[in-house]
Amino acid sequence: MKTTISMPLSNSEIEKLFEALLDAYRDYNKLQRMVKFKLGENLERFAGRGDLETVVFNLIDSAEARGKLERLILGAYEQNPDNPELKKFYETVFKNFKQRKIVDSDVTPKDFGPNIDWRSKTDEIELQRFFKKQPDWYDVGFLQRIIEQAKSVCRVDLPSLNITATGVLIASKYVLTNYHVLKLNDKDNPELNTKNVRLNFGCFSLNDGRETQSKSFLLDSENPIIASSPVAELDYILLQLEEAFIQTLNSDDTTIKPAQWETNISLSETDSINILQHPNGESMKLSITCDGITGIYPNSGLVQYINKTTGGSSGSPCFNENGELVALHHAQRSKSFGTIREGILFSSIYYDLAQKSIKFK
Repeated sequence: MKTTISMPLSNSEIEKLFEALLDAYRDYNKLQRMVKFKLGENLERFAGRGDLETVVFNLIDSAEARGKLERLILGAYEQNPDNPELKKFYETVFKNFKQRKIVDSDVTPKDFGPNIDWRSKTDEIELQRFFKKQPDWYDVGFLQRIIEQAKSVCRVDLPSLNITATGVLIASKYVLTNYHVLKLNDKDNPELNTKNVRLNFGCFSLNDGRETQSKSFLLDSENPIIASSPVAELDYILLQLEEAFIQTLNSDDTTIKPAQWETNISLSETDSINILQHPNGESMKLSITCDGITGIYPNSGLVQYINKTTGGSSGSPCFNENGELVALHHAQRSKSFGTIREGILFSSIYYDLAQKSIKFK
């Protein structure tokens, strides 16, 4: 399913598209077939009748208004890949236009987590600076560090509420996730919901598309919640696993391991941020970006970025290029200028835990 285009073309770009379509479609019937096949629309109802220039102008206007501009461009180009004007538009203007979109066109963005007070730029030209060229290759050492950290990540399942999220093991028996995972609204009781929580480690995909047999654990029956901070503050909850988990961790099993982190790691907007997550409850996925950070706000304990996430990604750990835990992802919001994401700085969480006399190092 395609999303509505959130950033329109400029007037000069619209004019270039208009000229390219006129050059490629000099026959009304040919244009009519393309609109039917590629947009699923009746050309006369979609753009009216008249001379070809008027119809093409109305077609672009209607496609932009109804979120079908990208489909129009792609459909026209697919039918006329050798037309020089359309090819020039596709290879210059359209590819630049694609870069300005924060959300992939084949993914419908879904809001989750608390609202985000976006503090970075919203102008499309300013946003382009976050789409610097990605590297031609990734360092294998970095990938090894991330794979090692994947041992700390678990899928958080609350089947009674039909909720899936992500968590990260930060010490021998403690998992960190978002507070809003266990308290979505005022009526939810986190303590009560912990009785239905199941943490699944090692949820990876196999070659045939199936998922590996994960290792599943419950929370401690007497003291499942060690500490928490409400959604309006740091939006985290620290959960304690059952005793059976400690026995597994102390065995020869090497598939589960606490995340590596330090208390004094600081982030800058030039750093990479990489998220291990269970989007939509699926097997574990990795979102990599070299330059996705748009702002860091230590006073409020927040970091904002444009990495790809979706429902089920709440509570996902964010790692820097050294594979160190730096934040806990907690929210996504669709805005007029694109889709934005936000996390809680791990240093702020650690400081809050220390203030509550809870320390791990």
